[in-house]
Amino acid sequence: MLRSHTLGNQLLVLITVLLLFPVLLALYMLHVIQNSEFALVEYQKAKLSRALDELDGSMKGGFTDILRTNRMDSKPRSEQIRLLNQILNTNIKQVSANYPRVEMGYYSLSLDAMLDGSENYQENFSHRRKVLFQEALERRQMVVQTIGQTSAGMLETYKPIYRNGKLEGLVWAYENMAQTNFYRRVQNVERNAYIAIATGILLGLGSTLLLIRNFVFNVNRIKQGVKNLESDMYQKLPEPQGELGEISRAVNKLAGRLVEVNKYNESMMATIDDGLVVVNPDGRVIIANHAAARMLGLLTGQPDLDYRQAFPADSPFPQLLAQTLLEKESLKDLLVPYHPSGQNPVQLLVSTAPMLDHQQNIIGAVLCCRDVTERLHLEERAHHQERLAALGKLVAGVAHEIRNPLTSISCYIQLWQKTNNPSPKSIRTIYEEVVRLESLVSQLLYFSKPAEARFARHDLNQLVEKVLQFFTEIHLTRFTLVKNLGRDLPMAWMDPDQMERVMMNIVFNACQAMPDGGTLTITTAWRPETDDLEIAVTDTGCGIPEENIKHLFDPFFSTREKGIGLGLAIAYEIVRAHDGRIEVDSQVGRGTTFHIYLRTIKDGAYENETLAG
Repeated sequence: MLRSHTLGNQLLVLITVLLLFPVLLALYMLHVIQNSEFALVEYQKAKLSRALDELDGSMKGGFTDILRTNRMDSKPRSEQIRLLNQILNTNIKQVSANYPRVEMGYYSLSLDAMLDGSENYQENFSHRRKVLFQEALERRQMVVQTIGQTSAGMLETYKPIYRNGKLEGLVWAYENMAQTNFYRRVQNVERNAYIAIATGILLGLGSTLLLIRNFVFNVNRIKQGVKNLESDMYQKLPEPQGELGEISRAVNKLAGRLVEVNKYNESMMATIDDGLVVVNPDGRVIIANHAAARMLGLLTGQPDLDYRQAFPADSPFPQLLAQTLLEKESLKDLLVPYHPSGQNPVQLLVSTAPMLDHQQNIIGAVLCCRDVTERLHLEERAHHQERLAALGKLVAGVAHEIRNPLTSISCYIQLWQKTNNPSPKSIRTIYEEVVRLESLVSQLLYFSKPAEARFARHDLNQLVEKVLQFFTEIHLTRFTLVKNLGRDLPMAWMDPDQMERVMMNIVFNACQAMPDGGTLTITTAWRPETDDLEIAVTDTGCGIPEENIKHLFDPFFSTREKGIGLGLAIAYEIVRAHDGRIEVDSQVGRGTTFHIYLRTIKDGAYENETLAG
């Protein structure tokens, strides 16, 4: 059951007294007045209708008959009207005696005149009545017209009359509604209703004033309590009775939860190693944890401190926050070297992000930083170890490649020392091994320090034709060459000498993969979706096993017995220096395709560019 002192019940009583009671009274009054006026109008209509019937019945014959009987049918119109008024005056007075305060008479259609029984002829009807006459005659039924307000206007009725089946005119009657006694009773009802409404309103206003006074008093107490909560979340709001008290208790409970969450956040912020700074759009520092104060030298403990004043003078972080607030864009993983005052230099990984509401309006910015100094040191050590491992692998490969020729040379020299007679075969073998060593040293030098690339515009098809011409003369007598060179290719941006070396190496490998002959297909094309130039070299050789494809470009990796394994590694480095890429598709037993992708040159881009290969 609802308690009587709750705000809901108080408001319910107020609404009942102030609204429902006056509204019900007003509705009742309108109902009574409407029914009374309606009943009066209907009563008056019925009375006037009876008067018209009696007036119609009191006239013997028609207007034409009266004039003919009195030999006035050929007289002037004014004399005819005067005669009819004299004769019909008796009928009008007899019927009017039964209906006090009702004026009545006739209207002659042929004479177009009102006949009210007066002795003197005059044009005694207005244009408005003329319209009503015409309406009644055309409709051939009684017409009722109310002039002015119902309580103070005129009620007029018009009814057609017939004689011998012919429309002669009409009878009319009207009454001043203000002269009826019924409206005095209606006015009394209205007055009593208004008094009742005024009484209800006064009672409602009185109750309202008391309730509002109590309500405003409690609201002011709660408002003051909420204002105190802005500076001290441990304050408690007053808890009056009723719904306001329930609201206060809910706010107090919420404040308690916020205090708990704030304590939790403070504990969490104090334990994390990343520095966190949050500012509002005005630049005031809202949140700054201990890690941020330690790493960034941030001032803390001062409310409403501007972030430009909170950071040290030489700090780069205010500029990052200002850029984020201005441009509403995030900055992610910036490596910022920083030397805090009185501390060792550190490397900080810094990110910023704008804080936006649901309408994409900025409400602040957050800066997060992490000390990655130790991690970078560890990564550098790991990279150093990787470099040492790679160097060991390289040295082992070089030692292996050099040892075999040196072994052959050493054996032949020992044989010469014994026989004192070097054979042509041994001299030729020593020469081949020396050439092999020279090639190895040249490739090692190129791999360790490639020649500087001289970039220029160059026709890709022209480069391919030059390479294929060389191989056609030397190697391709056993192979079928298929050229699919694209037309109207954009100019390539490359070093033609270095790319010729790449093409020579890949085409040579394709020929080596087809010892018994086969088909070598060279394709060039432009890929507009990526704006790349493509060279595809396809052979029908033995193919490359899948486990070997990932090692193709590793130094000293070769599947041939006398291969050095540096050709594809050098080709890979050259293409990478051209900002391009190499991809390999191969199926064992069906063949291999090398795809080389190079960039194009447009509108003078990369003009006079020189890169190290």
